[in-house]
Amino acid sequence: MPALKSNNRERAYINKHFVIRVTDTNQNTTTLVGAGKYSALVGEELKIKHFKTVSEGTAQQYTFKLRRGLKINFHSK
Repeated sequence: MPALKSNNRERAYINKHFVIRVTDTNQNTTTLVGAGKYSALVGEELKIKHFKTVSEGTAQQYTFKLRRGLKINFHSK
């Protein structure tokens, strides 16, 4: 069964071009997260801000550190 196309272009762009790695510094765990689950992790406002920064920039890697102990890396594919 082939994969279904996303109806959200922003989410599809981020998933196509970036790998999102979330590190919890309190528990020393690292997980990979898709763009669809990212808003549940950080909230809608931060999601929009981070996606805008990443999609408009030209760097290979972006790092965002949140006060609650989360370190989020966007790695270009």
